[in-house]
Formats: sequence, structure tokens, C-alpha cells
Amino acid sequence: MSQDTGELEAKLRVLMDIAAGEPRRQVSVDAVRRGVVRRRRAASAAAVAALVLASAVGVAVAAQRAEPGPRSAGPVTGGHSRSVTVPGHSGVPRYYVVRSVNPNNGSTANREETTVRATATGAVRAHIRCPLSAPYVITWPVAPAGNENFFLVCQRATGPQSYAKVLESMIFQFHVTSSGRVTGERPVRGGLLGGLLVQSIAATPDGSEIAAIVYPGIHPPDLHRTPPDVIVIDTRTGVRAIWHGAPPVSGETVYWPQDISLTADGQRLVFLTAPQCFQTGCTTHGGQQVRVVIRPASGGGQLNSAGVMVNLNWVLRLSSAGVMDAVISPDGSTLTLAVMGTLTGKPSPESVSVVQIPGSGQRRLRFVYRLPQGDAYSFFSADPPGSHFLLGTGTLNGPLDGRIDNGRLIPLRPDPTVVQVMVW
Repeated sequence: MSQDTGELEAKLRVLMDIAAGEPRRQVSVDAVRRGVVRRRRAASAAAVAALVLASAVGVAVAAQRAEPGPRSAGPVTGGHSRSVTVPGHSGVPRYYVVRSVNPNNGSTANREETTVRATATGAVRAHIRCPLSAPYVITWPVAPAGNENFFLVCQRATGPQSYAKVLESMIFQFHVTSSGRVTGERPVRGGLLGGLLVQSIAATPDGSEIAAIVYPGIHPPDLHRTPPDVIVIDTRTGVRAIWHGAPPVSGETVYWPQDISLTADGQRLVFLTAPQCFQTGCTTHGGQQVRVVIRPASGGGQLNSAGVMVNLNWVLRLSSAGVMDAVISPDGSTLTLAVMGTLTGKPSPESVSVVQIPGSGQRRLRFVYRLPQGDAYSFFSADPPGSHFLLGTGTLNGPLDGRIDNGRLIPLRPDPTVVQVMVW
């Protein structure tokens, strides 16, 4: 196995940082570049895969930077000035859900909260709390569905630490009203997941189908070698289908999911991945790719059997970059990718980009947003129609969070230094 095993294990363990209310962490461009260089030298994609896997929950390990500078007072853009779309118009969601943490310098437990905020003003409209009677409950992840409906995972743990055992995860559905209030909380059929840690969750726009990446809640010591599964739930019947990650058998190549999304009809489950193998001196081929499971709610099976949708190295120049997130459009025609590093093939200048490519894998690239001198990444999410995006990034001056609008990043509250992840 490659020398990056320890790094992968460390990054997997930050999946539970949200439980402990850990401060914001980001992947740095330098870390991605070092991973790409190692991958190139070793003919292995494991280094970048480790970085991408950590980013799927909106937090990742990176070297601590200098004290962040002041927040940008206006939209961040690398292009010409354009008008800003008013929330509620042209499909821009009126509300977003944010997970934030306020560190207490180690004197007491960090104060964490999950809130609904108005896109136009950033004002808090509601606090989201899990309807569980337990001392330690993780109120995340959250996935949007259409018509201001959301799915929430409530994870009951044995303590507030990042390594605490997750006893069970329960999935709930709730609705955000026109005034931003939370109503209609109810458990999802088939949504009680005993002994499992939920890394991320995705939903179809009508909410009839959800998918979740899960790990054992016991935090095994060899977490980096623990394959994740994907559980697909029909929310109308509660019937589940389980897609298993291949075990890390010596010499075998595995394709473990780093994030997931669903088409509107629920007929395709798409996941970002990269080949990994677990044997000294073994090599992998193909680099980062997007794979697809057809009819994921039917029966279940092995994730390694999923077909290749797009070989990303064929479409993008990833010699000095890495794809951190991938989201399929509702109709399955387009993939939207969050990319760290330069796509020119050169080691500089640094940048963070959001690009779109055809789902067919054709070499046709459209830039949605590009942050020159971008050197950090923490999260990326799309609204149910796949038209509007939230991004957590940063420069040497500090972190930046916001919504992408006409090629610009419009800052959103709260202060980005306390934000872990946002969805809408």
C-alpha cells in the first residue's frame, strides 16, 4: 500500500469532527498538488482520493494557516461585473441550511448549531434540532429535496468527541416554510440505521428516494481500510438496497464512493471515485472517475460493478489538480465538478474552479466559477434543480463561503471561519 495510508486514515477520521464541533478545516491547493505529484510518481490515484473523500463531508485536514484576514466585503470574481440575482427570483433558493461551530478555546465544549438562514440577508430563521432524547446527537448531514423539503440525519453517539461511537442514525424529513420556519418533522420509512455513521446523503427532487454513504459507527482502528457502503431507501415503502464497497483484499483494486448524487427519476446513482489498491508496490490505472449504478433502488450489489460514466483524466487536465466533488444534473445530462488546482496542466497559478462537463464524457468544458489564487476547499453543494451552487473556498487572506451567481461568489453568513458546510 502507498505511503499515504496514514494520511488517508487521518482524513477519514475527520468525518466525525462535526460531532465534536471542531473548527473549520480545509484542503489546501498545496496538499492536492503534492498528492497529484505522488500519484504520478507511484502511478496511483490514492493520494487524491484521500483528499476528495474527506471533502465529501465539508471538512478536511490541512496545515494550519496564518490567522485569517478580514472577510471580503463584496462578491468575489475573476471576471467582469454582472448583476446579482435576487433570492427568490430565477430559481435562487430563498433559504439555506448551515452547520457552524464557535470554538471555546478548549475551556468547554465548542458550541455548534444547524440553522436555516435567509439567502437575501443571512438572518437566522430557524434552529434545527433532532427530535431525539439523547445527550449526544449529531445534527448532520442534511440533503435538499424539491419545494423546500429537506432530509436530516440525526446520529446518536456515546459522547461529544470526534472518535465517539455512533450507536444509531435516524433520517428525518422536514419542510421550510415561506417565512423560513421548520415544520413537518417526521421519521423516514426505512431510515433507522443501527450502528452506522452517515458520511453524506443525497435525495431525488421529489424526495421519493434517498441514498447515504455509511461507515461502521465503531471507528475501527484500520478505518482507512474500511469500505463504505451506500444504502438507497425508497421513502414511500421503506425498502432498502445496499451497495457494498469492495473489501481491501491484497492486490485488488477498489472503487470507494467519495460523494453521491441521484438523477430526478432515481434511476441513476452517481459517485466520484478513484482506484485504490492495498498491497506494497501495487499500481492502479485510470485516475479519478465518475461511476454510475443503474436502478440503485433495485436489489443492491457491489459498487465495484458500477459502470464508468466519465474518466475525468480524459476530459480534464488533472496533472496539477484534483476533483473534490461531482454532482449529476436531475436529467443526467451534465456533471458539475468542484476542482482544486490549475486545469492548464501547469503547477501555477493556484485556483479553485467549478466547471460543467457533459455526462457523456465529451471534452467540452464550461466554467461556472473560478477563483484565481484560490488555495483552499471545504464544501460544495447544488440545489435540487442543479442550477445554483454553494461553495466553501478561500485565499491566503482567509476562508470564503457563498453562492455562485453569474460567475461571482456572493458571500453568505455567518462568518466563514465558523462554517463547516452549507446546503440548499
